Amino acid sequence: MDKYNRRKFLLQARNLTYAGATSWLCGCGNAFSKSDNLSAKPSPDDSEDNEQIIVIGAGIAGITAANKLQAQGYRVIILEGRDRLGGRIWTDNSLGFPLDLGAAWIHTIDGNPISPLVKKFGIQTVVSDLESQWNYKGVDQFLSKSEERMISKAFQAFTDRVAELKNNAGSSQQITLGDIAQQIIESEELTGITLKGFRATLSSTIESEVGEDIANLGIKGFEEDSEFTGADVVFPRGYIQLVQALSKDLDIRTKHLVQQIAYDDTGVKVTTDREVFSGSQVIVTVPLGVLKRGSIKFSPALPEEKLAAIERLGMGALNRLVLKFPQQFWPSQPHTMAYINGNIPDRYVEFYNWQKYVQQPILAAMFSGDFSRSLSQMPKSEAIQNIMSDLRSMFGKDIPLPTATLLTQWHNDPFAYGSYSTFSLNGSLQDCDRLAEPIGDRVFFAGEATYGKHIGTVHGALLSGEREANRITQQS
Repeated sequence: MDKYNRRKFLLQARNLTYAGATSWLCGCGNAFSKSDNLSAKPSPDDSEDNEQIIVIGAGIAGITAANKLQAQGYRVIILEGRDRLGGRIWTDNSLGFPLDLGAAWIHTIDGNPISPLVKKFGIQTVVSDLESQWNYKGVDQFLSKSEERMISKAFQAFTDRVAELKNNAGSSQQITLGDIAQQIIESEELTGITLKGFRATLSSTIESEVGEDIANLGIKGFEEDSEFTGADVVFPRGYIQLVQALSKDLDIRTKHLVQQIAYDDTGVKVTTDREVFSGSQVIVTVPLGVLKRGSIKFSPALPEEKLAAIERLGMGALNRLVLKFPQQFWPSQPHTMAYINGNIPDRYVEFYNWQKYVQQPILAAMFSGDFSRSLSQMPKSEAIQNIMSDLRSMFGKDIPLPTATLLTQWHNDPFAYGSYSTFSLNGSLQDCDRLAEPIGDRVFFAGEATYGKHIGTVHGALLSGEREANRITQQS
């Protein structure tokens, strides 16, 4: 079942109106730094090694590609701009225990390529029941069954309408999901709490999935990606364990900011802020947001078709605020919670009960799209109070203040410029395929944005790294 449909049928059950699973493929920060030259010892003249393969980016895509190529006997070097490994996998230890501020889940573990690796390396996981969500309309107050039925009916009408338009070749591709939502609001005559509940359902099932507002999303890419089956799990000791295991014995240079990639019939040259590296091929795994910003110059320039695909695909802004409290004041049963009776239509926050996973009084608030971006314009203290207002509406005004907080801003991170890629108004699977196309036999592209069927996921990034490694080995 695809990731939007996965929760549609929960709308019938009390307190399970709209469960909020997300890919949370996002990251920034500088935890788990390693030295500038990692693992394998380079030769003195390795920057002039014309036979080596250069991988740009030490996220899961780059590490996977390098690992596979090195196992086949290729000389590989990874250049990473950050002072740590993992990219948008970011495990932070500043509160005294591991907390994932980027990628946090293996979504649907059955058939997921991450699952056998976790088993191979003996990494502990805990089930995260993302269907266990309690939705509040007041202090200790929940939706009635009749309200849930009305919201469920409206959401079904929304998905039916989207499917109808997708199947109609003559329908306008410029219509947004927000336009369709407004049509349903009017046709179903939604008002009051059912209107707010319907909007919250759309936020939970769509906007929190892709990190973008439905006003900026079209029908073309809606429900085009794929999912596996089974439970969702998290890593009590951090996702970084997988990165560390896969990166063992690889030659990784951190704090090498790539500025230019030049290529011709004889090979490639990669210029960083520290030196120039020569090689036979290069695999570019930087996030879509970096490509959109043009942070790396290509010489010759990228083909127009690839530039157009980069432009059409979107980059979401999914962020989180980790709140550590002196003690737990929320119920232990739900895995996620949300307040749905606010007065600002485009504001939605989901609280993940992280106490279940780390045995610490921690809630992880998640928010996306323009609201997520707007929080970064506030002083941090004001942003925290903004989020805390939902908790007070759910549990009363006397709840304690947090003793520690962590706030991500992926859309401002110069190594990502967003949480993960998504299909914007005109984006499609074909754009992901165009982004993945190599330039001759010199420049290759990997990363979750290049794997449309699993866009925005760690496993999509991993599969893309394997794909490009296979592409290179098959050329040899």
